Amino acid sequence: MDSAATAALPLEIIVVEDSASDFELLRMRLRAAGWSAQLVRVETEEELVAALARPCSAVISDHQLPGFTSLESLALVRARDPDMPFLVVSGTIEQEVAVAAMRAGADDYIMKNDLARLSPALERALDDAALRRRRRDTEAALAESEARFRALAANLPGVIFQLHGSGAQLSLVYVNEGARRLFGLASEDIMAKPELLLDKVAPDPWEDVLKVLAARRGPSPYANWVRHVSPRPRGGAEWVELHARARTLASGATMWDCVVYDITPTKRAELELMHSREELRDLAEHLTAVREQEREVIARDIHDDVGSTLNAIKFELAWLKAQCRDRPDVSSKMAQIDQLLNSAIQTSTRIMHDLRPGILDEGIVPSLEWQARAFAQRMGMPCTFTASDDDLVVDRKSAIALFRICQEALNNVAKHAEASAVDVSLLATEERLELDVHDNGKGVTPDVMGRRNCFGLRGMRERALSLGGGLKVGSEPGRGTTVSVWLPRERDDASDEEAQP
Repeated sequence: MDSAATAALPLEIIVVEDSASDFELLRMRLRAAGWSAQLVRVETEEELVAALARPCSAVISDHQLPGFTSLESLALVRARDPDMPFLVVSGTIEQEVAVAAMRAGADDYIMKNDLARLSPALERALDDAALRRRRRDTEAALAESEARFRALAANLPGVIFQLHGSGAQLSLVYVNEGARRLFGLASEDIMAKPELLLDKVAPDPWEDVLKVLAARRGPSPYANWVRHVSPRPRGGAEWVELHARARTLASGATMWDCVVYDITPTKRAELELMHSREELRDLAEHLTAVREQEREVIARDIHDDVGSTLNAIKFELAWLKAQCRDRPDVSSKMAQIDQLLNSAIQTSTRIMHDLRPGILDEGIVPSLEWQARAFAQRMGMPCTFTASDDDLVVDRKSAIALFRICQEALNNVAKHAEASAVDVSLLATEERLELDVHDNGKGVTPDVMGRRNCFGLRGMRERALSLGGGLKVGSEPGRGTTVSVWLPRERDDASDEEAQP
């Protein structure tokens, strides 16, 4: 959203602040930045609850009020509106508290001595909230579309038949007259010769329906598939869908209740639904690009703001150390402060590189080579990198995907593999890019990789699939693990343009 347009919007902002002077300073800062906003100051939980009962655009909260914290304010706001922009503005806030606030759903935290960040942070929070609401509306529209489709299919007339199973055998026990309308077959003819119906509804490519259903009895007694009927009988169905569910009778035998729907009239609706899903996948890809852009912005802010501030403090501290050379007690304390400051600089540098290493601009080969070297230095184990082409040029989306997948794979090695060496290789052909990350660790079993909480592997696979590629994990206990990802290669050498909002 354009900053000028955002600032011109009439906004209602709740400010949780016990200092009238600080409240006025916030008001002046926003007014100077061009915001047309009505600010309402509250000091207690009761006042905040009452203010939230009225229309509100955002909440700005001091961290520590008497008997009331920003985390408590955030909980009240999120309970009312999970998308409400929420900023923490405080004079002093510990890093752990700031991290907890961000994890709890705060959009940003700003120090009172750095209120220049207030306007851009508020603008970004409003834009993010609007994006989340649009995404939720899109998902709700898709869910409603699917519900309408299912309701339509459920009310269409079709063929109903039952199969009785005893042991490995299934036999047809009932079929209704719908078979005549869909397939031009009389029910008595089907009862005498069941294959007349079963051949029509068999899965494509053709399989024995009885064997398919018999194989599915047990923990998941349900089956369904779509079949194209050819040639189409006059006035009958061209496309049919079969739904079958098993139930156990008192005798211990199995009864499959099967329904065949004529879905020919709904094929266009289904194709439209598929188109909607493709649009959602495009939206998911766009959101991934937006997240990468946000990483870049945050990394730049850390470099420009936090890094500059820490270096300035370091220069001032060096001056103080020179002035206090004859004070051993003070010099000792300053040496400790210097160590803490160096640690903070290193931490901010590491966070900045984790968010968006600048070496990505140098190309995919230098980026992966740097990543392998940094991993080796951090973990104290050999990590080699080889590439089939040192001057390889790939599009921006593929480069970011390969870098992030390699980053996640190396993180998994550090956390779980118990390895002593890692090999990273990049192979480029005319058609595709192939990245392999192999470790000599303890390996993993398929059941571990299939767990629902394996979000790292799932995220890597989704990144590859979103670009038309794929990912495979090969592992044996005691013989290490190999993460292999491939992506299609762009036909031209032009880099992709930045994703448009």
